[in-house]
Amino acid sequence: MTLNARCAPTVPPLPAPQSMRPARPADEPFGTLVLEAVSPADAPEQLTLPDWAICTWPVARLGDVTLEARPLWAHLGPDDLRAALRAAGWTPLGPVRTRRG
Repeated sequence: MTLNARCAPTVPPLPAPQSMRPARPADEPFGTLVLEAVSPADAPEQLTLPDWAICTWPVARLGDVTLEARPLWAHLGPDDLRAALRAAGWTPLGPVRTRRG
C-alpha cells in the first residue's frame, strides 16, 4: 500500500482588521464636551458658535437642551465653551463633562 501525500497549497494570512474608527490627526483635540444649557427665548433652531462643532438635543434634566461640543482648535477648553455660550445669550448649567472616545 502506498500513501500518496501532497502538500496543501499555502493560504496567505489574512490582513489584520482595520480599525472601525478612523485614526485622529495628531493636532485634533481629543474628547467631547457635554453640558446642559438654557436657550434664550429667540434662539435659532440650531446653535452655531465660532470655533466649535455643536450638536444639541431637546432632552435635559436641568435646562432646555443637552449640548455636545467639539473644539475646532486645540487650545479651547470648557471655560472657553462657557464663555462662547454666554456671549451667544445661552446659560450653561451644571458641570462640563468630558466624553472620551
